[in-house]
Amino acid sequence: MSQSSRIGRRRKAFWGFTIIEVVIALAIFGTASVVLTIAFSNAVHGLNRQKKNQHWENDLQFVRRQVLLAKDKEELEDGEDIDTLSSGEISWEAEIEMTDLIDYYKVTVHYDIEDAPEDYQEHSEVLYLLRPAWSEGEFAGDRQELLQDKQEKLRSHRQSMGMYNLP
Repeated sequence: MSQSSRIGRRRKAFWGFTIIEVVIALAIFGTASVVLTIAFSNAVHGLNRQKKNQHWENDLQFVRRQVLLAKDKEELEDGEDIDTLSSGEISWEAEIEMTDLIDYYKVTVHYDIEDAPEDYQEHSEVLYLLRPAWSEGEFAGDRQELLQDKQEKLRSHRQSMGMYNLP
């Protein structure tokens, strides 16, 4: 038998994986399974947190609707306590400021949420509301000043454009 045929038989007899190749494959498989397990755990944790936060956000949206439905300025400034389904009691009060636009108000609403996550127990937001009915009373003088100011600007603009003067 020739030497080349013996070498050929030896190679055929030892075809397969060495122990080092098997250990490396197991290490790669183990690392991949750990990474995938951690990623899955993080995804489940994130979904649970999002679902929990969604409950209080829905409650906050319900209270925001109540704030927007308040027609009386004093009622809005005094605020209210509202019992919600998942966030316990939400207390709110508002600060109202007139803007440079007629009948347009900046309303800063402060919420105190009983059972919200720590970061959101005290929450504030700014709303801009168009409320012509509020211009009577406290803001009536400011409204008149704004109207006169806008009329004067309109007159001066029309004069500069060569348009007729309207009363």
